[in-house]
Amino acid sequence: MEKEWEVHEDVERYGVDISLLRANLRLSPVERLRRHDRALTTMQKLRVAMEKKRG
Repeated sequence: MEKEWEVHEDVERYGVDISLLRANLRLSPVERLRRHDRALTTMQKLRVAMEKKRG
């Protein structure tokens, strides 16, 4: 268990937010896919808006 704690500390120092990983893993696979789909849709809309703005 101590080794696992050391790994978590190393990862957090590197900048990974372990709490976000844990929160995501508490979701069902279906809910994770839904969140992914929403994020992808938002990204695609932003890309289209940027392209329109550029002309």
